[in-house]
Amino acid sequence: MKVLFSIITLFLSLNFCIAQKLLNSWSQQNIENYTKEMYDEAQKLSPSELLEKNLNDQYWSEVFLTLNASVNNYSKDVNYLQSLTEQLTNKTETKLKGTSRLIIWDRISNGDIIFEGKGLIIDNDLFTVAGRANQILQNLTSKNFGNVSINSTEKELEILKINWKDYLKGKSVNGYEQEENKNAKIPEISNLAAIKALIISLQDNLSKEQITKNCLKKVYNLEEMPKDKGSSATYCNPDTYTNAYINILFGNKNNDDLKDAKWWLVFWNKNQNNLVWNSEKEIYEVKK
Repeated sequence: MKVLFSIITLFLSLNFCIAQKLLNSWSQQNIENYTKEMYDEAQKLSPSELLEKNLNDQYWSEVFLTLNASVNNYSKDVNYLQSLTEQLTNKTETKLKGTSRLIIWDRISNGDIIFEGKGLIIDNDLFTVAGRANQILQNLTSKNFGNVSINSTEKELEILKINWKDYLKGKSVNGYEQEENKNAKIPEISNLAAIKALIISLQDNLSKEQITKNCLKKVYNLEEMPKDKGSSATYCNPDTYTNAYINILFGNKNNDDLKDAKWWLVFWNKNQNNLVWNSEKEIYEVKK
């Protein structure tokens, strides 16, 4: 636990920019279906081509390239920014492929993404055109007028669109500040959406099992998990990270084997509406 927490603390100090953060570790090498040739081609795209690309991206790698090319080439292009605002009310959804180590909490909760214990946290729902457009606008301007979630309504998206348009016209617009729990050891996972996703990710999942097996074979040349719980190979299993995060959030100093995945799911279903943050103890408690 101490080793894991020190690693977490080190990497969480490295935030990229608005609406995206690192959890434990992440690099572009973790993106599936991503090559230098793809990167080079994306840098050549015009604003109109990037706008069209944002409508049709199917892979996380493609979404990343659209974002990257926009930031590298068109951060000062007002016409491009204004055109992006027109996509903010487009709720068209794509089930993105190749999402290894992409963290969007709501998409982990509904099963669209497998949580691997570490990766890049994105606050916008990149599975929708509106979410991708908002992410690009935030990264290009370093401004945040709210995030697009899986539950964003048409009215909320329309308000978001108006705010961006007003900002681009030079009007004063109040920025959005995400609430954070005071003194949280890991702020990036201390919100309730993250806790829900963490608990759901603990449940049995064939894709998660395959990730574990692939890691054991590739990194340690093992066919199965060692019985020694102190082995570094245990970190091939995403649950090793997830259990550590949950223990930190709820102040469980000892890894209680009795609190397994099913126990936590029952706990969440029973208490999710009564969880309160205790800033002095730096943990969540059930409101009595």
